[in-house]
Amino acid sequence: MLKYICLFLGLIFLQSCTGTYEENEKRAKELYGECDHPGKNLRSNKSKYKECKARERAGGRSLFDLEGDLNDLIGKGNSQVVYQYSVNPFLWNASLEVTQSYPLKIADNQGGFLETEWISEPGSDMQRCLIKVRITSQDLVSNGVSTNLICETLQNNNWVSDNKSYSEEEKQLTLKILSIASKLSNNAS
Repeated sequence: MLKYICLFLGLIFLQSCTGTYEENEKRAKELYGECDHPGKNLRSNKSKYKECKARERAGGRSLFDLEGDLNDLIGKGNSQVVYQYSVNPFLWNASLEVTQSYPLKIADNQGGFLETEWISEPGSDMQRCLIKVRITSQDLVSNGVSTNLICETLQNNNWVSDNKSYSEEEKQLTLKILSIASKLSNNAS
């Protein structure tokens, strides 16, 4: 009979411990969060910790319910994933370098298009210009980039196109981009 009483008390003890552990885990998650929970020790793996924090900020939901690292999702775990540019990277980087002193409105590296915000000369409130650059080739060729300069003047509180051709300035921009792209290409070889 003593054997059955000990077995019964042991089962009650085990059941009470299980409930306490689950309650403690729940309280620890509420207190520390999923990622900073002392029992998980995610801080030793930076990428797993960052992924956990991002999931925690998103309320536990992943974009489109996808799980895993983006490179794993794209390459299905293949370490030989090839990322292909739709435009020549040397022409793109050279275009960025040429326009770096101006604020950019659009920078689409996949479409190969750059556009600056309106640029005004210091002290000149009557004229403004913007630069548009389009990369049209995946190869480093002279006709792989085109530039366009558009200028406006202020007339009666309205900005109006000045209808001038800036072909010489556009040619100089294109030549500068090609020169820098050539140097970048040679340095990469």
